[in-house]
Amino acid sequence: MITKKHFLLAFVLLLGTLYTAHSQVKFGAGLRYNNNKIYNALGITGKVGFGIGSNFDIHANATYYFSKSVSWAIDGDLHYKLLNVNEGKFILNPFAGLNFTYTSTTVNSLSLGVFLKYEAEKLDYFVEPRWILNDNQFVLTVGVML
Repeated sequence: MITKKHFLLAFVLLLGTLYTAHSQVKFGAGLRYNNNKIYNALGITGKVGFGIGSNFDIHANATYYFSKSVSWAIDGDLHYKLLNVNEGKFILNPFAGLNFTYTSTTVNSLSLGVFLKYEAEKLDYFVEPRWILNDNQFVLTVGVML
């Protein structure tokens, strides 16, 4: 059984691996809302992303939900750099990835979404709507990246 300690340890190891893998690593945090009828949960999320070539990024998210029906979720996504406006001030990246959600058991599913980012002077603000095919979940994440 996966506990919160296992979840946190796996996320810390993932962050460490990604940090050493590439120098252009971006870290972020935010709030996530899952509007599924069963879950209907609000949570906090940590995010890390890095580029792999000129056209793709890899992002990973870990979310802890404040709900009894769902505990946590982990996402791994491949982003395609579709639109870059105003010298990188506004970025739109569609993505596809895998989602792992823990309720009473761990379930995995394909997820599809769009990553929208606005780059300010010190912080990057992002909005990430995501559709998770399992249980027809719509998830909205908002946050900042360093």
